[in-house]
Amino acid sequence: MQGLTRDEVEHVADLANLVLTEEEKQKFSRQLSDILADIDKIGAAQIEEESKILIAPTENHDLYHDDETVESLKKEDIEKNANKTSGDYISVPKALDD
Repeated sequence: MQGLTRDEVEHVADLANLVLTEEEKQKFSRQLSDILADIDKIGAAQIEEESKILIAPTENHDLYHDDETVESLKKEDIEKNANKTSGDYISVPKALDD
């Protein structure tokens, strides 16, 4: 992969809405070229068997479960278990100091 041209770097900078100095254009030209070279290396990697490609670190595939609905607790039952209520709310002790 050859380096990016000045016009290509300017185009990328324009897409990113960046204003670059000449020094930055040269720097980013080298850096972007290095990144593209690394991408080419990844694309050129020889894989013997497609099944050996690591897509995810686990083998948990398609772990879907059917949704089940259950009856909710009734407000009265919840209030019976609460130590203190205030209107429609359950009062609890303060956990943090102001």
